[in-house]
Amino acid sequence: MKANKEVTTPKKKKEFISKPLFKQSLKSNFVLWLVLSLGSAAIFVIINLVVGTKAIFTNIDMGTVQTYVKDEGLSWLQILGLLENMGFSLSRIQTMSQIDLNSVMNDLVYKIAGVLLPMIYVMIICNKLIAAQVSDGSMAYVLSTPTNRKTVVRTQYVFMIASLVAMYLVISLGAYISGSIAYFITKPTNINFGTLTLRTFLYCFGSFAAMFGLTGICFGASCFFNKSTYSIAVGGGSCVLAFLCCILGLFGNKVFVSVGVGVQAMNFFNYLTIYTLIDTESMSNFAKFVTGAYGGTLSFAWMWEAAILLGLGAVLAFAGAVKFVRKDLPL
Repeated sequence: MKANKEVTTPKKKKEFISKPLFKQSLKSNFVLWLVLSLGSAAIFVIINLVVGTKAIFTNIDMGTVQTYVKDEGLSWLQILGLLENMGFSLSRIQTMSQIDLNSVMNDLVYKIAGVLLPMIYVMIICNKLIAAQVSDGSMAYVLSTPTNRKTVVRTQYVFMIASLVAMYLVISLGAYISGSIAYFITKPTNINFGTLTLRTFLYCFGSFAAMFGLTGICFGASCFFNKSTYSIAVGGGSCVLAFLCCILGLFGNKVFVSVGVGVQAMNFFNYLTIYTLIDTESMSNFAKFVTGAYGGTLSFAWMWEAAILLGLGAVLAFAGAVKFVRKDLPL
């Protein structure tokens, strides 16, 4: 008589992320993502179409100046003396003639105006994905399913990064299209279209890297704390501090200092914010060099600065995830 064969059921393969949880996070946060993504893209569109189609400054027509001086019976010594009394020395005038106001605009757009809404998104969503659910008790329901803590934290982090990537795809597309329109309207002679294209995407990548770093801070705080208020205080507080320091550090910019509207000591704040690592000058030089534009120099500084931001975000998020898996939860 043959022995009955033992029936074995194949073990179910563990999923890297929980698809139901991912869909739930997508459904509950889609509206906020859409509003802030389109809002951020709109900021770049408005700046490119309104500011980008206007000359930031115009060159001085020295022929007209000389004619005016001659007609008024003035001398250059008198004019120079007047300028000296007004605080415009020859050295300052020479410095002002050499400054690149476009670099200031790039800092204003990609370090301040362009990062505000993505930063708000990172602050809110990172807290909602972990800490807020622990605080209001909904995490207990999630963990009552076959989904374990590791899968939960992986799923939420993957959603966070995926949504951030999607947001910057929208932003980059808006910046590129509007920048291209402004380019063909103005037809500038100091930059070619290839340089504009590469520079735009490098700037957007730098901004994304900064948001990735802030995501590590906020997501790590959300995993570390059981109370939403503490998570917001640490994660959100770090984001706001970085943003304020970036604004204050702008007044220490060498361009502002050279024209007399900045203070060199304010540059100290640039060492307190990760937005300093969005190196628009290095990216611009790199884009010019790669596309063969005049004045371009091969600069790799932006690469290691972006690597620092990406590494910081990954390490802090991983540390927070480990803490979440091991800590006691008030379930």
